[in-house]
Amino acid sequence: MIDLNLQLIKGGLKKIQWLYGINAWWKSRHAKNQYSNTVRCYGQRAPAAAFDELLSGRLGMRRAPFTNRAGALNIFYLGTDELQDRSGILQSLKRQGNLSYFTQADGRYGQYIGGTDEQRMAANADRLLALFRDLHARNQTPHLLIAQTFAYVIDPAVFTEIRDTYGTLVVNIAMDDRHQYWGWKINGKWGGACGLIPHVDLVLTAAPECVDWYLKEGCPAMFFPEASDPEIFHPMPDLPKLHDVCFVGRRYGIREKIVLALRQAGIKVAAYGDGWEDGHMEVEGVPRLFAQSRIVLGIGTIGHSTDMYALKMRDFDGPMSGSCYLTHDNPDLSLLFRVGKELQTYRSTSDCVSKARYLLANDREREAIASAGACVAKRDHTWQKRFQQLLSVLEAK
Repeated sequence: MIDLNLQLIKGGLKKIQWLYGINAWWKSRHAKNQYSNTVRCYGQRAPAAAFDELLSGRLGMRRAPFTNRAGALNIFYLGTDELQDRSGILQSLKRQGNLSYFTQADGRYGQYIGGTDEQRMAANADRLLALFRDLHARNQTPHLLIAQTFAYVIDPAVFTEIRDTYGTLVVNIAMDDRHQYWGWKINGKWGGACGLIPHVDLVLTAAPECVDWYLKEGCPAMFFPEASDPEIFHPMPDLPKLHDVCFVGRRYGIREKIVLALRQAGIKVAAYGDGWEDGHMEVEGVPRLFAQSRIVLGIGTIGHSTDMYALKMRDFDGPMSGSCYLTHDNPDLSLLFRVGKELQTYRSTSDCVSKARYLLANDREREAIASAGACVAKRDHTWQKRFQQLLSVLEAK
């Protein structure tokens, strides 16, 4: 009842435009200041040790049984966002071995995110231990636990207990390090991704510069950008292109501004997600929507920021679909794609409108970008390839 009341209060406050605007501005400024301070802090520190040395130290005696195991690999995935995880992550992990994943006691997918910090952390830790005990009793003890979580969601000490009790290797995927590395303090300890550092074996971060932060804290880390699954997202040439532009995501801030600007320019945009008139779209419908759109629109900003970016799963699902992908000019993308050749980027709302108009008016160039993007996505950016890379690092002798 308390959680419901808080949601109703928050929902009501969001409808007060001036208050919503102040809150969005403050959150954006806080995230940027915290990021700048973190970059400055770690820029003055030396790495604790090389990656291989740190990883070997973390894995210790548990690495040999993992590398020399008999039979299939038992994997446990600790996720929260079911729509995201069923868009390729779970399917690809299942191809690596026997997959189990976290559910709440009532069967709902993913970690509990309500209650106070302490209630939430304890509930998720207790449930994780119960699931591990059950798997162990059935001779299905996970060899590898892959989490996507924060120290304010689950008591991180549970990972140390699992490592010590079952010999399981523990890896955390950190997709939000630029703005969720620190989080907030709970009983004197940071609740963001960094709060997990003493309790995990390896961190996979989607922000390349953040690898250095973990190494300087003595934690092995790898650049691990999101990816896509070509069995889910792929070209559908037998289907017609029904939409000029499509966008999937919650309606707020700059997202609303960009979509409305495109529409005001006479460009038809099919938008799905909380707050849009077309409403929510089930995960199964997204690949078809992407494949039947001339342009898949990406919005690469973090939260309410207008100039702070992070890689998104759509940066890979979009190109993989065989449609032209147009998104913010996030510098990270140039590490993974040829911008202008395999996807297209924009630097402002007006630039987005201009680029969309140009691409819609030039079919040959748009389809060339779409085809090249699909090719490189299928070759380099599949979840299958990402997880195989992870296993090769963990199994190295």
